[in-house]
Amino acid sequence: MYIVIIGMGEVGRHLLRTMEHEGHDLVAVDASSDAIQFVEDHHDVMTLVGYGASHDVLAKAQVERADLVVAVTDHDEVNLIAALAAKQLGAQRVIARAQGNAWTSHMEGVRYGLLGVDVVINPRVLVAHELARIARSHGAVDVIDLAQDRLELVQLQLNEDARHLDKPLMKLNLPRDTLVAALVREGQLVVPGGADVLTQGDRVYMIGKPDAILQAEEFFTSKREARRVIIIGGGVVGGALAGSLAADGTEVLVIEHNRDTAEALSVKVPKATIVHGDGTDRQLLEEEEAGTYDLVCCVTSEDEVNLMAALLAQRVGVPRTAALVHRGDYMPIYKQLGVDIVLTPRAVASDQILRYCRGGGVQSLTSLEDGQAEVAELRVPRGARVVGVPLKRMGLPRGALPGRNVHGDRVLIPRGDDVVEAGDTVVLLLTESARPIVERLFRSRRSE
Repeated sequence: MYIVIIGMGEVGRHLLRTMEHEGHDLVAVDASSDAIQFVEDHHDVMTLVGYGASHDVLAKAQVERADLVVAVTDHDEVNLIAALAAKQLGAQRVIARAQGNAWTSHMEGVRYGLLGVDVVINPRVLVAHELARIARSHGAVDVIDLAQDRLELVQLQLNEDARHLDKPLMKLNLPRDTLVAALVREGQLVVPGGADVLTQGDRVYMIGKPDAILQAEEFFTSKREARRVIIIGGGVVGGALAGSLAADGTEVLVIEHNRDTAEALSVKVPKATIVHGDGTDRQLLEEEEAGTYDLVCCVTSEDEVNLMAALLAQRVGVPRTAALVHRGDYMPIYKQLGVDIVLTPRAVASDQILRYCRGGGVQSLTSLEDGQAEVAELRVPRGARVVGVPLKRMGLPRGALPGRNVHGDRVLIPRGDDVVEAGDTVVLLLTESARPIVERLFRSRRSE
């Protein structure tokens, strides 16, 4: 595919790394010569220095022959104008990032066809949605929707209070319709077999139906759904999160340092308690009895504030902490210091964008552990090599784990004798080495 990426910030660079590795023909555009120099030093792609919404720059990038144009600068208006202009010049598909409230509703996060742009995403709202799902879980540190919300992929941290450890997976009486898809130990992701054992400190990815996943969470942990939540920061993320949780009956306390923002949020989310104050003020946290809450979500625009607020909340007794990090290189620090849940808009935005960059029947794709593996939803086309072939004879490589087969309205756990049919959606966990082989197996012979 010929892809033009406008904006070489965190999201743009992440997309560039992923797409370059997949062999796409790429053009990187940024108004900063320093940003472009960084790209030239680390990547073998075409580069352009210039204003991404400029007709001349878009023409030089040859957007008229682009399969995809992605605009992810720090300026919403630039992204929308660039995407729309590229579309009018002939680009097949265009995606724009828009982070402010003006373009994307609190309740959505993804818009289609807005102002003529194919897809407009708001990573901050998407992060809020993910935090809301985590709050409703029993101990998950990440929750990803699959198969149009009929499946969930959750990440569990197995700490000292985890249950049912040190037994081979084959001997664990896991809830029906759930599967241990992967485990991460000492930073390395592996696809486990039945003889593998889960131990304290592991992070486990599980896949299954939403109700079954909830049972699986309870199987490993005694944690409960967060019914009382503190939110530090009442901006786009905090406002969306407060609205979502309060609508479900969760008791929500928002601490926002800007008086105008706090007053506006109190009108927008009347079911939440809004306090004008500093979320890093220990005395304020104690006065608000923060230790009686189940979860604190630190979602200001400043990474340092989020980290400090999360650590202070731990000190006053909040059992679970979540923090937003805008700089990807800060994530390991957050985790090392004990923050339970760390989310970055970069990863959320990248996952949303990547699903529109895939061909061959790929309906969605989620990157795990910074690219060590992917969870792909593959729609099986007519003429694919896997059609009518039993799972045990498909020739799936090591590192490819079928999680679910969606046939019509049925969601099935694949067994060795099961076959897939044209039109089915198969959910697979793939390591990097397995992906090319799987893509070939699920591609129609007619397209080759």
